[in-house]
Amino acid sequence: MVYEITEIIELYGVNEFFIHDCIERDWIIPIDTEKKLLDKEDLDRILLIQDLKQEFGVNDESIPIILHLIDQLRWTQTQIKHYIDILN
Repeated sequence: MVYEITEIIELYGVNEFFIHDCIERDWIIPIDTEKKLLDKEDLDRILLIQDLKQEFGVNDESIPIILHLIDQLRWTQTQIKHYIDILN
């Protein structure tokens, strides 16, 4: 599914400045940078970042580290699933 920034603002109540800040910091990379279209993964990251900052008080310097660790975990899960499928 593809979202425009205005849809995310309306559906999830995310601040427009916050979304643009996430894009400028390369915490999310729109699937279409010209039109600023976001996919489900981008939306999930925006909501995660929002929770990290608002609910847990995580500072801006820690966000890329947390996102990187989450990406590593997902990659590891994919690899494990792949190896399990091969063994079965």
